[in-house]
Amino acid sequence: MKTTVYLIRHAEAEGNVYRRCHGQYDSLLTPRAYEQLPHLAKRFESVPLDAVYASDLFRARTTAKTVAAPHGLPVEIRPVLREIDMGDWEDLTWAELPRLWPAEYALWRTRPWDARPPHGECVIDAGRRMLDGVRGLVRENEGKAFAVVTHGSAIRGALTLAHGLAPEQMGEIGWGDNTCVAKFEFDGPDSVRVVYENDASHLPAALSTFASIGWTDNKGVPNTPQIWFRRADPMDEGDAAQLVRFMRELHQNAYGSESGLHPDQLLADVAEMQKISPRSVTFGCLEDGSPAALVYLNTRYEDEPGVGLVGGFCIDEAYRGHGLSQQILGQAISVYRSLGREYLVAHAAEKNARAKGFYRKFGFEQRGEYRNENGNHYRMFKRIKVD
Repeated sequence: MKTTVYLIRHAEAEGNVYRRCHGQYDSLLTPRAYEQLPHLAKRFESVPLDAVYASDLFRARTTAKTVAAPHGLPVEIRPVLREIDMGDWEDLTWAELPRLWPAEYALWRTRPWDARPPHGECVIDAGRRMLDGVRGLVRENEGKAFAVVTHGSAIRGALTLAHGLAPEQMGEIGWGDNTCVAKFEFDGPDSVRVVYENDASHLPAALSTFASIGWTDNKGVPNTPQIWFRRADPMDEGDAAQLVRFMRELHQNAYGSESGLHPDQLLADVAEMQKISPRSVTFGCLEDGSPAALVYLNTRYEDEPGVGLVGGFCIDEAYRGHGLSQQILGQAISVYRSLGREYLVAHAAEKNARAKGFYRKFGFEQRGEYRNENGNHYRMFKRIKVD
């Protein structure tokens, strides 16, 4: 008796655009994800479904609700459907991995079927785990049709196995874009046929995650710069000069002058904030180590419980428009989420159109205003807690 399974990748999530390694790290969806979801819902509204399952990670279960809602179905959670466990690599930037684990990362890039992040699992093992979970659901739903919302690496591993390919043939299975669909037909749990795979034809081109991050094909890597972050040392002469340079540029952009910027006090403040977290103030660095951006987080801010204050973001002029903005935001979210904050707040100068545009683009909402010696500011909030 034939059982039909639709294997769906979740909508765009933080790791996809912030260029961070998110396997079983639980992250939120992006603003673009909520534009993708109605198109996924439309695709499935007339497809007969008897059940909808999802991994327990937020990005999968939230996507699954969109598929289930038109059918009046609940989303049934199965942790076995989780993404690959990336072990010690979880929530690090992809650009940092070759610096910290050069041999392991080289294997990941050249022989991903053999690669296993420290204390993690390999793609094929993740695919086997997830596919075994699907086989269990087939036993529960023999002769029916159901959807499973899961994750990119787990799907790639499962497709390799379902096609009967050897692990080293995994490269023949391309990556699927966010919300892509694969259709499996089972004649019993152990007999599977792949009808189609990695189909995101329901998405308009403007909503493709691959297109937004510069992938040239579904087997490539982003062709825009990826940055890694290191602590900005206020006691180091070179770092101190870079800190002051970035902050001068930030003040000029925000206020048209350096009014209110006091370099000695700035460096003292950085030292105090880094006692709370060494990642409070970091440089976003290119492959050669040169700073291309500054992430300045005022971790001493305690006026509002659960709120992390962004002291400022600044990208070197030569690298603006190259996809770094979402990566510096990803760093701020990573730091404040690890400190248990529920919200980010940024004070955008009223006349700084670029800053206000940046925050609105990434889902910040204005809630009130703030005034200091540099004038009026909009208070921009973004929720970062994963429920």
